[in-house]
Amino acid sequence: MDKIANTVGHYEAYRKKEILQDRFIFELISPIKHDKNIMIERKDANELAKTLKIDLVFIDPPYNSRQYSRFYHLYENLVQWKKPKLYGTALKPSCENMSEYCRSNAKKELSDLIEKLDCKRIALTYNNTYNSKSSSSQNKIGFKDLVGILSQKGKLSVKEKAHSFFNSGKTDFKEHKEFLFIVEVKP
Repeated sequence: MDKIANTVGHYEAYRKKEILQDRFIFELISPIKHDKNIMIERKDANELAKTLKIDLVFIDPPYNSRQYSRFYHLYENLVQWKKPKLYGTALKPSCENMSEYCRSNAKKELSDLIEKLDCKRIALTYNNTYNSKSSSSQNKIGFKDLVGILSQKGKLSVKEKAHSFFNSGKTDFKEHKEFLFIVEVKP
């Protein structure tokens, strides 16, 4: 692991020059002790959904064709400690864990997931980058489609908030919003 934070915020690529004032500091935090039964899984959500009966499901799917595994490979390596071989100028590992939520069938994948869930509430985050100049940044699931899919599961409410978006400088995206969809699931 590098000792200097020479990556952009989401770790997609390394900076070409060392910027010494950006020292990378990694500190472990103390766990919060409580008597609650909390579960965190690292599995395909659509497969996991078939096996669970839970109170709340939080879903933060990929919004566009940019694969999360390409952005967060550094964290994956910290968890798995495989130390994969890195390739290209951006020094990324070979492609793996490619999400169907980043492809044209994302709507079908989300419908499948929501249908399989056995829970009391669903919270799902999404944004409004439908008209981004970069096709790889455009949302894969439309707002109306999200409303339609989630409304079938129960009573839906939608919260929205203006939000600064991450930008490498090539996109001028005004009125960026983040949405929180909350579903009270029908019994």
